[in-house]
Amino acid sequence: FLSALPPSRRPQWAAQMSKLLSPTGRLVCIEFPTYKDPKDGGPPWALPPEVYEAHLSKPGQEIPYDEDGRPVMERKEDGELVLGEGALERVAHFKPERTFEIGRGTDWISVWRRTS
Repeated sequence: FLSALPPSRRPQWAAQMSKLLSPTGRLVCIEFPTYKDPKDGGPPWALPPEVYEAHLSKPGQEIPYDEDGRPVMERKEDGELVLGEGALERVAHFKPERTFEIGRGTDWISVWRRTS
């Protein structure tokens, strides 16, 4: 689980996920805890959905964070993310029907694949 790793290890985690994913494979992520303030530390470390988007779109690259502990994502003029080598793209993002009480209403599931 990404929430168990300190934020400094996120680039390596994303690079490993990209490396291990087969060309036709899918990566399923349980995004938890999203309710937690990123400044509160961990583990578990806060994981708002944009953390996955920032790191999986640029696996292995250092991602800057703002003063609130949220990733700063580089975007094109049209609003699309600037992708790095080995980037994954999110193809599904939804709230699970069942989860633990603490995450009810805030947990997410995301599904990722390789970009073309």
